[in-house]
Amino acid sequence: MKKLILGAVILTAMLTACSKKDKNSNDDNAPKPEQPAVTPKDSLTIYKDLEFDISGTSTTVGIAFSTKDGKMYYRGNLPKDGKNIDLVFAGVDPGRLFFSSPTATASHSLTFDNATLTEIMNAPSVQVFDPLKFDTLSHGSALNNLPVKEDDNFFSTTYDGVVLFKNAAGKIGVIKVSRSEGQRLKVTIKVQP
Repeated sequence: MKKLILGAVILTAMLTACSKKDKNSNDDNAPKPEQPAVTPKDSLTIYKDLEFDISGTSTTVGIAFSTKDGKMYYRGNLPKDGKNIDLVFAGVDPGRLFFSSPTATASHSLTFDNATLTEIMNAPSVQVFDPLKFDTLSHGSALNNLPVKEDDNFFSTTYDGVVLFKNAAGKIGVIKVSRSEGQRLKVTIKVQP
């Protein structure tokens, strides 16, 4: 009887060890680093500590941003094809700062081929979106019903609030203006994936 039980235990141990080894060495179960991770539909894509140029002259601080590829553009690397650019920081007067659509060439004196419309609310009321809710915002669905309407508002370097936008793909995002440091405006962006 002891031999039978001992045999069963050894057989079970061998099968368990082999199945663990097979599972660990099976490349199909491991995520492949070259493939992008799947983003849950109700999450948000977050870009932190982005800096936009207030001076209008810097070549090392951003002036345009793509939420599609998470890329900041500077004066030196602005593409001629603007199909991926969602946001252009157009304010160069510290008292009149604003984000603009890449299609609004009159407001930022830049021209992009294939630019798409982004609707932007530079100073939404608290009733539209309360800035105090930005830090706890974690679900893309919370932005679904925001009435993002283009406005002609602007803000100053002392602004402590948010900017709303809706890009050409229909994705809604919120920009939190964190602070102004010298000739830089620091922001965090949360956008639907």
